[in-house]
Amino acid sequence: MTSGANTKVDLVGKFINFYNRYEKLNLKITFSLISLQILHLYWLTTDVVLQKIFDESFFLAPKSLLPVFVVIDYIEIPALISGLIFYAYSIRSNKSTAKKSYLFLGLLGVQVIHIFWITDEVVYDSLFKSNFVEIPYVLSWIAILIDYLELPVMADLFYKVIKKKKR
Repeated sequence: MTSGANTKVDLVGKFINFYNRYEKLNLKITFSLISLQILHLYWLTTDVVLQKIFDESFFLAPKSLLPVFVVIDYIEIPALISGLIFYAYSIRSNKSTAKKSYLFLGLLGVQVIHIFWITDEVVYDSLFKSNFVEIPYVLSWIAILIDYLELPVMADLFYKVIKKKKR
């Protein structure tokens, strides 16, 4: 092995040791970041989906708070990174739950592809006939459904946080 390869192995080992030492904290951070997406899903459901279905917005927060929801949507990027690391580590450290961790890793992976594939602005513009970008209507609904794949991950992380507290 070359010294460059040894350095990389050393860095990975240090990261794994760090992650192992702070596993409970990392779990709580991951859960907190991903759970913020519930606010984004609230906006998406009430101001986009229900508006499209019923021709009326059910978004109860003042429109002046919409920038807060946008910032929360961008928190999805570190949330996904944290979630992907958490589940990859879980696969490595707990073989008995590896299949479930692979599932959640896959759901988060689809979210990553979703971020690069389409943004909510494109979805919003597509559903409400803006001239920003023209994408097929069906793809907009697929993109919206992909956003909801975070819900099972949130539930699993919540369960893990509660389970860790009991220990």
